[in-house]
Amino acid sequence: MLRIAALLVTLQLLTVAPLAVSQTIQNLTGLPAYPHLRSATMERKPRTDVLGHWCFRLTADSYDSLDAVQDWYRKALVGASESDLTHDESYKAYTELSGIKLSMDLDYADIYKSAPQAITSITLVKCSPVT
Repeated sequence: MLRIAALLVTLQLLTVAPLAVSQTIQNLTGLPAYPHLRSATMERKPRTDVLGHWCFRLTADSYDSLDAVQDWYRKALVGASESDLTHDESYKAYTELSGIKLSMDLDYADIYKSAPQAITSITLVKCSPVT
């Protein structure tokens, strides 16, 4: 538990995400936040995933096009592996989904639109190894 608290404090000091509405939100994921966010929400506490990893999650959106946001993240997360979210079980409920997952070890960024006319959604997830 002490490691989780230390990780939380470290991540709080690392990143603050600017919002288009002149607010800021702490980005505890340590992953880069897209510079033109419309809104963002950081979960207050880490949660465990199905494999027992403690994970921080930031959800955000932007009025920018899906292509622009995906291109920005491809450049920001150099070396990340890319997969199509239409094949991801977590998004099977979205019938008109378009987007990608960029993964780096346990961390990932999902960049997608749930429908053609929807705004671009971003989910950033940072997980710690199981100890």
